Amino acid sequence: MAQFGELLAELRQDRKMTQEDLAKILYVTSGTISNYENGVHLPDIDKLLNLADFFDVTTDYLLGRCSSRLSPDVLDSVIMEGRTAGALINDIRNISPERKQALNIVLKDMQLSTMIGQYNKKEK
Repeated sequence: MAQFGELLAELRQDRKMTQEDLAKILYVTSGTISNYENGVHLPDIDKLLNLADFFDVTTDYLLGRCSSRLSPDVLDSVIMEGRTAGALINDIRNISPERKQALNIVLKDMQLSTMIGQYNKKEK
């Protein structure tokens, strides 16, 4: 898994920000951002939390403990019929392997159908 500095640089660059831009947001110097990105030192807890909030990722993601960029808020978001993403994930975790496989087939079919529908709209 990637290191903190690599992840920070990637997030910053994805937003087309310079080290100076990020430094202004965190009230530090661009040299401090450079040191973070080059692995010279890590931010204190307050700065780490500020970075996670700013980039809308978890601290676990920033620290290289997980590969998902999803914000924890996503789990609380309502996906369908008043059910949250977290609840749906729990439901999926609790079904049999065979039903998971069937669900995966259905989801892939729905994705393909959606892509075809979008393509057809563009053609018109």
